[in-house]
Amino acid sequence: MWGVMIFSYILMGISFMSIIAAAFSGYFQFTISNANHILIALYSSIIYMFTETLILFYFIITGIKIKEIIKNNNLDVVRYYKPILDMKMKLFPHIMLNMIIIGTTFIIGGAVHNNIISPIMHSLGFLAGIIHYSWLIILQHRCFIRNTELVILVHDLANDN
Repeated sequence: MWGVMIFSYILMGISFMSIIAAAFSGYFQFTISNANHILIALYSSIIYMFTETLILFYFIITGIKIKEIIKNNNLDVVRYYKPILDMKMKLFPHIMLNMIIIGTTFIIGGAVHNNIISPIMHSLGFLAGIIHYSWLIILQHRCFIRNTELVILVHDLANDN
């Protein structure tokens, strides 16, 4: 659990910085290690999508494990599992929304490079995506903290039984 969580934090930082690097390379027209804006954007979107998918699965798997522990130890499901569901209901829609925004921005970038869509649309998508992603990172951090507290609580209660 700890390893995946730490890896998620590292990937969040890498994906955030790579998305920023892709934006700067597109705006200022520079390359990084002979990779142009399109390649940097491709790499950053792959890293980003992997990161968010990993985080989704982290919360899904820990939720399943917590539910198993609750059921195996006859703990109050409503009291100890409902906070997990509430957290998922708050976090998952924002992760999916941000994945759609970032993914759409990447796809629109291809249309911009082929002169089909205005660069302003691409820039607006980027701004919406990066602002929402900044807020999402804070939300994910809070959910990691709450999830860890719940895992520790349920583990301690199960060991007391």
